[in-house]
Amino acid sequence: MKEKESALYSHYIIDGSRYETTPAEFLDECMEYPELDTEDYSGFEDIIDESTEPPLEAVTYDAGKMNEYIIATAEATHHERPFNLLYPEHFTCLQIAKALIDRLWSEGHFKLGNLRLWAQWDWNTRPLGNLASFYRSCQTANEYIYGLGVRMSDYIFIEGDEGCSAKFYAWLPDYDSDSPAHVEEDIKAPYESRHPWIGENRRCPATLQDDPQSWLIYIPFDTCPYRLGGSLLSQTCGKTGGRMPMIQDPDYFIDCYEVVRELTEDGIIKAGVTVADGGMAAAAHKMCEKTGAELDLSGIISSYGEHDPIRILFGEVPGVIIQISDSDYDYVDSQLILQDIAYYPIGHPTKAFEGIRTTNGSKNGVAGILASLLSQTTEGED
Repeated sequence: MKEKESALYSHYIIDGSRYETTPAEFLDECMEYPELDTEDYSGFEDIIDESTEPPLEAVTYDAGKMNEYIIATAEATHHERPFNLLYPEHFTCLQIAKALIDRLWSEGHFKLGNLRLWAQWDWNTRPLGNLASFYRSCQTANEYIYGLGVRMSDYIFIEGDEGCSAKFYAWLPDYDSDSPAHVEEDIKAPYESRHPWIGENRRCPATLQDDPQSWLIYIPFDTCPYRLGGSLLSQTCGKTGGRMPMIQDPDYFIDCYEVVRELTEDGIIKAGVTVADGGMAAAAHKMCEKTGAELDLSGIISSYGEHDPIRILFGEVPGVIIQISDSDYDYVDSQLILQDIAYYPIGHPTKAFEGIRTTNGSKNGVAGILASLLSQTTEGED
């Protein structure tokens, strides 16, 4: 049930421009079934607000504090993350991607198109710019969810006075997969399974298994360059400014999702974690709870032309880090190449030390196998 709040059903005037689509209309377009509520919401007055833009100049970070950044960011992932009002587009896409990727690791048989999203916005509507950010969040959710081919089951808006947050949860609905309606729909939806199911347990653990010959593979689920604006690192360090990652390639996300889901279901993946809040650094730190790993960033540096390891490690491009056996490397390689998915072998587990260390030394042959896929011009933060 949605709260009957004016923030959902009003038209918005932002920075002097009136928008004809309400937040509720954006979200209703993503719903699995048409909204049956016939109540008239036309009586709400227009909401007038102004955008709050972050400074675009670069924010500098001290490479000598890398370990401090990793620990602080990893710790921050254990707490609810407040909505970043200066970066509503990035934050919304990241949380949607995170909810869907988190489901990758579940036992069961399903595809991306089988999942449904539930969303909740808890919002302080009073400060200047907050409602403009809420509108941008709903608009972005509409565009990204529609592009991913996923549908929403419901959404909630709750007005409060203790900050803002947006939560997304992915789940598998109960439905009769043999019904005529679903069979007809299934023909139009190649990213759905006919008889999906999800169990309560993980198909693979989140922490590395003790196999020094195994590989750690990093797979970004979007083709955007690495940026630190709006990142958990910047929030943890109390810094504001810089460009954000422009998460905007849902088709590529779909391809990545389907391959990784099949590898998970087939038992190829020995361990896997979601890369989202805190970037690759926080995800790798979570994996190395019982062992260590040295992350080789040379393949990423070569593909993106990005030489700042802090951007690569903490830039919040959604994706995964997986652990696979050395004997399965060629098979995983072939599956990823078949779908034109760029991936990066970044190291092996080790007992020599705890936690993660990084290197950007010479790139070996396998690390650059798909470098040409992301041969794009990247711009600096400033």
